[in-house]
Amino acid sequence: MVHEAIAANPGRRMWLLSPIIHNPTVNRDLVARGVRFIKDPEVSGIGVGEASTAGAPALTAAGGHSGDPFLRVDPDDLVVIPAFSAEVEDMERLAAIGCTILDTTCPWVERPHRRTERLISEGFTLVIHGKVGHDETRATCSLIRNREGHYVVVADLPETDLVCAVIRGTMPAEELARGFPGAMSPRFDPAQHLERVGLINQTTMLASESREIGNRIAAAMRERHGSDQLQSRFRDYDTICSATQENQDAVHELLTSSGLDLMLVVGGYESSNTRNLARVAAGRVPTFHLEDASAISADAIGHQRLDRPERVVTRGWLPAGKVVVGFTAGASTPDNKLGEVIQRVIEVAGERPDSLLAAG
Repeated sequence: MVHEAIAANPGRRMWLLSPIIHNPTVNRDLVARGVRFIKDPEVSGIGVGEASTAGAPALTAAGGHSGDPFLRVDPDDLVVIPAFSAEVEDMERLAAIGCTILDTTCPWVERPHRRTERLISEGFTLVIHGKVGHDETRATCSLIRNREGHYVVVADLPETDLVCAVIRGTMPAEELARGFPGAMSPRFDPAQHLERVGLINQTTMLASESREIGNRIAAAMRERHGSDQLQSRFRDYDTICSATQENQDAVHELLTSSGLDLMLVVGGYESSNTRNLARVAAGRVPTFHLEDASAISADAIGHQRLDRPERVVTRGWLPAGKVVVGFTAGASTPDNKLGEVIQRVIEVAGERPDSLLAAG
C-alpha cells in the first residue's frame, strides 16, 4: 500500500506515524524512498539523522527532540498509519491538521479492537496479554481509555498469577498496583475492576502462553465466584494473528520432526512475534535470534538474548562436524533476508549451496 502511494504521489511529502512494522530493512527501504517518520525513528533501528543510502533523505523525528513531533506535518502531506494501528490521541491530532491519512492497520489488529469495544460496552475490564509500550498494545490501551474502560497489561504467566491472586482475594489489591507500573489504566481499582474480566491478546504474543493465561484467570474466577458465575464474569477471546500462529505451529513441527542441533530465528529485534518464535525453539535446542546475515561469521554470531533485550556475541556457535540447522523468520521479515542468512550459514560451514540442493 505504501509503495503504491509513493508511486501515485510523486513529489508529495509522506510520513510514517511510526515504524510500519518491526523490521529495520523494510523501514530503511521506505526512508530511502523519501518517507519520513513523525515519531519513534529509533525503533526502526536507524539512528536519528542517519540516511540509509547515499542521497536518501535523513531520518529525523518531526519537530526534533524538544518540540511537538506533529508540528512539521502540513495539511497537504500524506501520513501512513502503521500495521500496529495508532493511539486515538494521535489520530485526533492528524485529523485536526487535515492531512491525508493512509491506514495500513492489519485486519488482525482490528479484531481485538472490535472485541475491546464490545467488552467495554458490556461492563468488562480488559486484561491484555501483551507488552507495555509495544505499538499495538499502546493503541489498544488508548482505545480503552477513550471509551472510559479499564485495563491491566500482563506480559507473562508470573504477572498473570499476581492478577489471579487479587481475583482470589489471597493478595491485597494495592500490591498489584505497585507491581505493575505503567500497565494499568488511570484510576484502576483492582478490587472493583477485576470483578468482570475479558482477556484479549496482542496479536503477536506466544499463543500457548495466551491460552494458559486464559486458563489461569478462568480458574481464579471459578474459585472466587463459583462455576455458575464464570460465563458472566469472564470472557476469553483468542486474537492471535493467523500468521503468528502458523509460524509457531511450524516451529513446533520442525523441532519435533527434524532432529535439529540448533535454530536460527531471523527478524527485527523489536519484533514481538520473532522473539516468541525464538522462545518456542529455545526450550528444545540452542537458539539464536539475529537480525540479518551480517551477524554471522565462522567463529561468532551476533544476536539478541532471549531473556532480555540485550545484544550479545556468541563464539563457537556452529559445532564442528555434521550439524542440522533449523531456520525460521518472523512474519515481518522479508523472504530475501531469510535466504541471505541460509546462504551465509552454508558459506561459513564450508559447503557449496548447489551440492546441498542437489542432495535435497
